[in-house]
Amino acid sequence: MATSGAPHMRRRIAALSLAWWRFTRTDAAIHHARTMGTCANCVVYDASGNLEDTQEPIHEMMTDDVVHARLLAAPVNPADVNAVQGKYPSAPTPPAVGGLEGLFEITKVTNATRGWSVGDKAIAINSTHGTWRTHGTFASQGALVKVHPETDVAFGATLKVTFATAHTMLRKYFLETCERYKGSVVVTGANSHVGRATLQLCSAWGIRTFGTARDDREDWKELQQELTELGGGTDMCTVVPSGSLRDARRASSYPPAVLCVDGVGGDAAREAIAILADSGTHVVYGGMSRKPVTVGAGSLIFRDVSVRGFWMTRWYKEANFSEVQAMVDDLVHLHREGHLVAGAVVRRPLCAESVREGMASPPRGTKLLLVPQCD
Repeated sequence: MATSGAPHMRRRIAALSLAWWRFTRTDAAIHHARTMGTCANCVVYDASGNLEDTQEPIHEMMTDDVVHARLLAAPVNPADVNAVQGKYPSAPTPPAVGGLEGLFEITKVTNATRGWSVGDKAIAINSTHGTWRTHGTFASQGALVKVHPETDVAFGATLKVTFATAHTMLRKYFLETCERYKGSVVVTGANSHVGRATLQLCSAWGIRTFGTARDDREDWKELQQELTELGGGTDMCTVVPSGSLRDARRASSYPPAVLCVDGVGGDAAREAIAILADSGTHVVYGGMSRKPVTVGAGSLIFRDVSVRGFWMTRWYKEANFSEVQAMVDDLVHLHREGHLVAGAVVRRPLCAESVREGMASPPRGTKLLLVPQCD
């Protein structure tokens, strides 16, 4: 009986914990609103994955080391869903405000605040400070990275995860390790958000790509053409159905495939590893197929293929602020030059119901973007 009742007890404790958290925050928010002003509307999750709308007070008393900001937009990423479900390694202890990334606008600074002005746009880089909130108080140094004021909202809101992941993998495993552009790149799951970002970056940097995606969909031809264009057109990018990569490689005049960026695993990973050149690198950043990445002994022994894992959150933890700023600046520059565009998004009000609906029925081929309804 004790064993069978344990899950129920955990759910009960999680519900009580969220209820107390919500009560204390809401009570404080009501008092704050009556006496001092601004409150932030937030989407919070508990240890059982329950989502609730709540409020947090925004203290009007300012110091020189903080800034106030309002949210412009925040996405719901697969990592956000994992955090809500209790499966993400670096998520804050629940109850917690959800969201790993978002684009904000600075609304208040002091006269002595360095580097920030009201109206500046910024992305939040502290993964423990949830972004599913209408307003927030941030440290003026190290918590936010400034972006160009004309940065598109959807691009800025998805820069920290989607575009940064593609950029950092290509920088680390291609541009910094291979002879300049002497090689091509394989992209599994090319129709994913990171896959699309990778194709665009390779096109901007003059790198030829092979992309694979499942063709069990009515709009395969349209998708194939769209991805090919993102990769720079037929001279720069070849997109084929999963399972057809070897034939595409044999028919191609592209330089040897020295890197694979893999967000799928399983069969897609196996066929990509098979066409890698000697000493090629297979980088795994996701596992959408939920199947393992398997490598034959021959590929390791006779072809010296390397298999590496990549986690963007770890990179942020290990990088210094100047490295993060340089990466963001490069991405925004490429965006403003027309080389990078955000994928399709579906905008929904910032509330728990929007997140629940998005988790239950993820929009295919698009990203859910949470947008505050008022300041």
